[in-house]
Amino acid sequence: MLIILTLYGTAQVSHEGRYCIINIDNIFTVFAGLFGLSIGSFLNVVVWRVPLGRSIVSPPSACPGCGKEIEPVDNIPVVSYLLLRGKCRNCSMKISVKYPITELVTGILFTLAALHTGYSLPFISYAVLIALMVVVVRTDLEQFIILDEVSVGGAVAGILLALLPGGLGILTSLITAVAGALFFLLIRAGASIYLKKKNIRTEAPEGFEDEEEEFQGGMGWGDIKLAACIGAFLGPASTVIAFFAAFILGAISGGAMMVFGGKKRNTPIPFGPFMAVGAALALFYGEPLWNVYMNLLG
Repeated sequence: MLIILTLYGTAQVSHEGRYCIINIDNIFTVFAGLFGLSIGSFLNVVVWRVPLGRSIVSPPSACPGCGKEIEPVDNIPVVSYLLLRGKCRNCSMKISVKYPITELVTGILFTLAALHTGYSLPFISYAVLIALMVVVVRTDLEQFIILDEVSVGGAVAGILLALLPGGLGILTSLITAVAGALFFLLIRAGASIYLKKKNIRTEAPEGFEDEEEEFQGGMGWGDIKLAACIGAFLGPASTVIAFFAAFILGAISGGAMMVFGGKKRNTPIPFGPFMAVGAALALFYGEPLWNVYMNLLG
C-alpha cells in the first residue's frame, strides 16, 4: 500500500515498510523549468503576433515560408529545433535560433525562480515578471517596441499580485509603480530640454525613418510605462537596484558599441532590454544588493 504524507514541503513515501523522502520543492523546480520552456514557446508567438495586431490563439502556428501548420511533434520547445536542425520539416526554410534561445532562457529563469521561492505563491509573481521581461527584450531589440500589453498590463498584474500572501501589499506596489514612472518621466523631460537646447536630434534607426519624432527625448514612452511595471512587481528597494543596474549596463554597452561597433552618439539604443535585465537581477538579488549598499552608506 502506498501512503503519501506531505508536510513542510516534504513527502514521506512508505511501500512495504520501506521509506524514502521526496522533497516537494525539488519536484516543483523540475516542473517549473519544463513549464518555463513551454511558456517560452508561447512568448515566441506573442512577440511575433501582438505587434501585428493578430490573435495569439488562432490560427495555429505555421511555417512563414510554406504556410504549413506546425505539427505537435515539431513544436516541442528546444528539442524540436535540434531534431529538425533548425529547418522546417516541409520546406526546409531556416528557423531563427532566437526561438529556441527564448524558450531555453525562459526555462532557466523559471527554474531559478523556483529555486528561489520554493513551492510557494511568490513563484507566480516571479514567473509573470520574468515572462514579461523576456517579451520586452525581444520586441524592443527587434522592433523598438515595448508593448502596452506588457508595460501597462504588467503594472496592473503586479499590483494585483501584490495582494497574494507574502506579496508587497497593494499600497507599496502602487506607490512604487507611480514613483518609477515619474522618475523616468523626469529623465525624459530633462533630456528633451537639454537636447533641444543643444540642437541635438536622435537619428531614427533604419526602417523607422517615418517615426523619427518618437525617438526624440532621450527616453521612450515605453520605457516610462515599463518602469511602472517593474516598480509594481519589485517594490522600492529592489526597483532602485533594477534601475541602477539598467543604467550601468546601458552605459557600458552604449560605450562599447560606439568604440567597437561604430555607433554614433545620436543613434538610439533600445533601453528596454537593459531595464529587463536589471529587473531580473533585482528580482533574484535585489535584497542582498540593497543591504550591501546600505552597509556601505553606514
